[in-house]
Amino acid sequence: MGYRPVRYHPRVAAWPVLLILAASIAPAADNPTSDQVEAGQIEEVLVSARRRGDERLQDVPVAVSVLSDETLRKAGIVDLSEVASRTPSFSFGQQIGNQQEIVIRGIGTLRLTGSAAEPSVGTFIDEVYVGRRGTATPPLFDLERIEVVRGPQGTLYGKNVVGGAVNLLTARPSDETAARVALAYGQYDALGGQNLWEGSGYVTGALTDTVAGRLAVYFREHDGYSQNTLLDEALDDQHSYALRGSLSFQPSEALDINVIADFSHNQTHGQSRRAVDDASVPGLGVVVGSGLLSTNVRESDAPWPQWEDQDTAGLTARFDYRLSGGPTLTYLSAVRYGDFNGRYSLVGTRSPPSLTDAANAQREKYVGITQDLRIRSAAGALRWVAGLYFLREQTDIIDNSIATTFLSVLGPGSVGDILDGEFIYDQQNITQSSAIYGELNWELTDTVSLTAGGRYTYDDKNYRNRSECLDFGAQPDFIYCVAPLGAEFWNIRTSKRWSEFTPKASLDWRANDHALLYVSAARGFKGGGWQGKPGTEAAALLPYDPEVAWTYEVGAKTDWADGRMRANIAVFHTAFDDLQVEQLDDTGLSLIIDNAASASIDGVELEVQLRPIPSLQVWLSGSYLDSEYQDFIDSAGNDLSGNRLARTPEFRFTGGADYTVPITSGLSLDTRVEYQWQDDMPWLVENTVLEDDYGLLDARVALQALHAQWEIALFGKNLTDELYRVDAIPFLGDVFSRFGAPRSYGVQFTKTF
Repeated sequence: MGYRPVRYHPRVAAWPVLLILAASIAPAADNPTSDQVEAGQIEEVLVSARRRGDERLQDVPVAVSVLSDETLRKAGIVDLSEVASRTPSFSFGQQIGNQQEIVIRGIGTLRLTGSAAEPSVGTFIDEVYVGRRGTATPPLFDLERIEVVRGPQGTLYGKNVVGGAVNLLTARPSDETAARVALAYGQYDALGGQNLWEGSGYVTGALTDTVAGRLAVYFREHDGYSQNTLLDEALDDQHSYALRGSLSFQPSEALDINVIADFSHNQTHGQSRRAVDDASVPGLGVVVGSGLLSTNVRESDAPWPQWEDQDTAGLTARFDYRLSGGPTLTYLSAVRYGDFNGRYSLVGTRSPPSLTDAANAQREKYVGITQDLRIRSAAGALRWVAGLYFLREQTDIIDNSIATTFLSVLGPGSVGDILDGEFIYDQQNITQSSAIYGELNWELTDTVSLTAGGRYTYDDKNYRNRSECLDFGAQPDFIYCVAPLGAEFWNIRTSKRWSEFTPKASLDWRANDHALLYVSAARGFKGGGWQGKPGTEAAALLPYDPEVAWTYEVGAKTDWADGRMRANIAVFHTAFDDLQVEQLDDTGLSLIIDNAASASIDGVELEVQLRPIPSLQVWLSGSYLDSEYQDFIDSAGNDLSGNRLARTPEFRFTGGADYTVPITSGLSLDTRVEYQWQDDMPWLVENTVLEDDYGLLDARVALQALHAQWEIALFGKNLTDELYRVDAIPFLGDVFSRFGAPRSYGVQFTKTF
């Protein structure tokens, strides 16, 4: 790994504009029917990204990617990392279970260490916002689809987000009785082979003339594909189960009521972290240079027991009432709950060879209550949506860090004292966010529409932070607490209010039946907060401000070749002010968030589908991002202006094919292959530590009995056994790294009733 300067590719930035212009003269295609799909046309995709009910993807002037239920099932997608790898401009990382790092178009919050912190990319479950996505988000199972909307959202969403939104839409109850069960067994190709079991199922149908129900269950267990050789414990294992029940009522022709309840549990023995050499620092680091017990990156020798234990639950009630005259009134009321408890080793080894063997434990509880009342007009030349929104979130975090070091023999007041001890941060934040929002769409002509909207948000945050240095065994009289606390202790309460107006405008042109062109401008913001792990009481009391961004976008949704090819493209520019940047304070050994920079991001996103013959589907999607910090002086006074944004690869793409061939009148063979690749990526704002480019190859072969409605499939993920990281922490010449899952493969049986 090494530093590589930002490059600008004018050819890459220019050719998509030519495609957009060419869209208006491509041959027209009618909307595909089921007969046309059988004849080889691409199926229509429905989305609800604009909160107007289900719309055709090709009619929505917004950059949005959709993963259907069939795609989710065939690709075996079980978490957001696999969604990210298949979506343009989407990056995902994870330090610990409650610290998921979602970045879209270079915009993202790296770690939600503070209870008042907000994500830049919103996660929504059936339109319900989840503020602490790692703690309160259930597994991905029995979904109708996943929509990834890129760019600022707020004029149609209750909660404003600056980078984009991930919408998880659960499968709905049906009046027709149906059921499915799927069971799988496989192995991870690590440490001699580790078992994997997975199962899921659902049943749905009418309960009465006006009530339909659905019940879905899911479980996943696998042995640890990493090992703590010192404690002889498995790491990177999983024991997870979930269930969801939903009811749909239609007491009258005008009223629909939907109620959804879910619960999930996930438990592991924790994650493995491994020190590798930091190539940006001359020589070997302290740990790598001193030698480790093993050369296997799947083995760690951390002295601390590790674990993760998580429960999530939710209850959602939605009422849709069709008023006389055409408008529909919607009331959405929901509560999301999450409880996470975990501990992980920061360095993955003992002291020595490390200077310190540190561990961090986190207990996080989250309760979010949503009230969303909106009204939308019926279809017509003038359409509108308006709403009132209220969100109350309470997040309680206890952050406990413990460390020991062989340097403690130097005595009180020495560097050993700074690296030896135990402390806690006890935080609570209550956010009350209120908003009024709306959007108006006016068909100026038969082919041109103007959309304008806005949202006014008022956030009221009340924050408490208590620090405490704990008595640490053999050395109760140490002068300093373990960094970053030093000798300071506090118990502070503070509050602050922020408000912001975020407008949006777009103009779209239906060039012909198969081509939609649009241009848009939108402003988004992410709320302010306080440091999660400050080094002083003054730092604990000092808030950081919201970040704001304008995004300007031009795009096209096009169909070609009589509906056998689809090409959607977006070209955008994002300008950031007061960007919230996470930085490592080497002096205090703490992570701090500061409004340290402005930034600009230019990008191109392309999604192409092709169906040359009815039995073959081919797809390719990709993105190019040219990101740059501007006017950025870090906490140590270093000028980082011109550096690339952290966690943001320049290029990424996904390509694949699905081919179905009949064997007999009742049997067919379906083969699917998919490859995901991303360019090198800086982990931190300094751009010194990079993740090398890598690609993941997945495949699936399934024998299907069409009349008996069963399927048996062989599957494989990461078939080339690519070694890549999902988190990296550089320190003193080493990079303490968490690696992604190794090669896995197995067999799955599915039966539909």
